[in-house]
Amino acid sequence: MGVSLARQPRMRRVGRQPAEQAAKTLGARLRALRKSQKITLVELAKASGVDIATISRIETGKMTGTLESHIKLATALGAKITEVYSGIEEARVKDAVTLQPATKRADVYVHDAGKFSMAMLTTDILKKQLMPVLITIEPGGSTHKEEARVGTEKFLYVLEGQVEAKIGEATHLLKKGSSLYLDASIPHNLHNSGHSLAKCLSVTTPPVL
Repeated sequence: MGVSLARQPRMRRVGRQPAEQAAKTLGARLRALRKSQKITLVELAKASGVDIATISRIETGKMTGTLESHIKLATALGAKITEVYSGIEEARVKDAVTLQPATKRADVYVHDAGKFSMAMLTTDILKKQLMPVLITIEPGGSTHKEEARVGTEKFLYVLEGQVEAKIGEATHLLKKGSSLYLDASIPHNLHNSGHSLAKCLSVTTPPVL
């Protein structure tokens, strides 16, 4: 499977945002409480004074509702508001961390008959603000020319070997331990001008595929 590094239309990010995650957690808790008591939406709406459509949207995570509506619903269900909110912070923290062991790394893309490869260092790229990639280049190999949309930035750090980074009309020689920060909307690519394998850490923001 190959992915061109040339300029492509930016994909819309579809990851759930923290507010949406909280809404789904809250809605699931209210729905579970209601179901456990065998109370219908109609009955809960009548007991709480909260519109049935609002309750339905809260339960499905389409809206968060207000503190006032949460208190009314919790009271009607005979529950404390802290019980309704329980687990929201824990779920947010859990979703805020992505661990990817080296043995689980599956997204590795090889280009130009093995001359260079890219390994994604995290999952669900389009849900994140950064795209960390490990670039490996064989001696004499080069990456494809990239030209991201305006506003895209990139950081490069050479882990092994040496590379020539061509950015626009300028060429920069980067050896092990060297780093480079650039405006990724300027055409750029990397070339391994050495005699050994080169490895670079590349971090792009926002992610562009």
